[in-house]
Amino acid sequence: MDTAGLFDELPGDTSGEFAAACARASAALTQMRELAALADDCQADALLAQFDEASTVGREVDLVVARLGRGIERRSEDAPAGGLARRCGHRSTADLMAARRGSTRAEAFRLLGVGRLLEDAENAAAIDELDNGDTDTPNPHPDGAPNPDPDGAPNPDPDGAPNPDPDGDPDPDGGGDPDGDGEPDPDESTPNPTPNPTPPPPRHPYVAAALAAGDLSVEAASQITVMLDALDGVVDPQVLSDAEEVLVGKAHGLAADRLARIIRQWRARLDPDGHERELTRMRTSRMLRIYDNRAGMTVITGQLDPETAAPIRTALDALVGDDMRRSQDAIGADTRTTDQMRADALARLARHGLACTATDLPLASVTMVVRIDEASLRDRVGHADLDGSPIPLDPATLRRMAADADIIPAVLGTHGEVLDWGRARRLFTKAQRLALTERDGGCAFCGAPPAWTEVHHIRWWGRDTGPTDLANGILLCRHCHHTIHTQHWDIHATPTSVHFTPPATIDPTRTPRLGGRARFHAPRSHTPQPTHPTHPTQPTHPTEPAEPTEPAEPTKPPRPPDQ
Repeated sequence: MDTAGLFDELPGDTSGEFAAACARASAALTQMRELAALADDCQADALLAQFDEASTVGREVDLVVARLGRGIERRSEDAPAGGLARRCGHRSTADLMAARRGSTRAEAFRLLGVGRLLEDAENAAAIDELDNGDTDTPNPHPDGAPNPDPDGAPNPDPDGAPNPDPDGDPDPDGGGDPDGDGEPDPDESTPNPTPNPTPPPPRHPYVAAALAAGDLSVEAASQITVMLDALDGVVDPQVLSDAEEVLVGKAHGLAADRLARIIRQWRARLDPDGHERELTRMRTSRMLRIYDNRAGMTVITGQLDPETAAPIRTALDALVGDDMRRSQDAIGADTRTTDQMRADALARLARHGLACTATDLPLASVTMVVRIDEASLRDRVGHADLDGSPIPLDPATLRRMAADADIIPAVLGTHGEVLDWGRARRLFTKAQRLALTERDGGCAFCGAPPAWTEVHHIRWWGRDTGPTDLANGILLCRHCHHTIHTQHWDIHATPTSVHFTPPATIDPTRTPRLGGRARFHAPRSHTPQPTHPTHPTQPTHPTEPAEPTEPAEPTKPPRPPDQ
């Protein structure tokens, strides 16, 4: 990429310096590409370190482009006849940036949003620096020599000779009246100094700081600021500030699509009235279209509101998860992709519905849970989470679904602990798997759906005499269970949280990493959650093989012993 040629329409006194800096950066990037071609010869740790370093450089370049884009936007908006963008043949700055970068307008809008944020942070910093600067009378001697006048008044004699008047006044009578008429001249009176303006609070300071430190991508910053700007004036500023701080912390190490889900959950809880209107809009926009294309394939397209989609997604995830477990038990026997498994699962559901006496679907352990905190249940306000829905549900929808026999209510305390279930059984039964789902939200290590997971003892039942309780149980998908077991991760779990401690070969500091619902979902309250345990339990062994949930009926075969 010819970085030095980007935005070469921009005038300015620093264009030569910027071109030189781009030339040096381009040379460094060329060297980086040459070294990247030798990546196969690197050790795994070195390869990952190089990837992280290159990603940091990429984020830095994005910030440069974003700031330049904001400069183009100012020259396009503030100038007559459309300014720079129209002079280059484009209707808007976003069109100009997308065309010159070969990207999309959506990406250009994200860059412009970050550019405005950077500009606001720069202006706030400049005013703050001015406000905190030295306001004393400057020394007129550029060489730093002391002012010869002992009272610090400026010396009117250009040759540097001392002022003969001991009080430093240039007039002979010492009264500040140069014309000698004995009356001070109004236009000669010393005006009161104008105080420096108070710097406005920087806009989205946590996002700006994370961008400047290279810890946040443009994509993540754009997602967070768009949500915050949309709620500006609707939600209390301090609540928005708390949300910004938590979201910036959660963004580190999360893919953009996972962060987008957390942001949707935050927005629903911060603006419940707006969320109810959005649910109504989605409900009226639901649709499903089925048609045959020219090749003879049946095409299914549509969009479903959360209430309609939740049971469909829950059932399909359960069937796909069962197929994935079976394929791992017999490597090579099932070569279907995940999308193919999902298509087959839809057909199985339809056949099951047409022959409702069939019992061959592995859905006995699948239950949709509506979870709501005690205060919201008592006051009949707030929102509830539903398995299979990426966003919370409003009270009206919850009341409609409450009569469904296939939905279990879960009432939660102020710290997220389970206070009451629709049913009760002993631990590691179906009910206790649901309790673990409340804490873990699915695979506690990677965030996979609950239907793709199995219950594991953290400390093995046989080898370690580990108890069968919530603090010793965890939901993991098979891939993550294998990873934790082979790499020797430690797990710290309580009834409300779970943390993973990496081995020294992955992290020499062995810093615990937050997992479970607290990591991959928005918190149910606005209080920021800790990112590592303050009082962890004793380090545990890697998990034992999965323990199947206990049969619902005593007539079924007993549970096999733990391995």
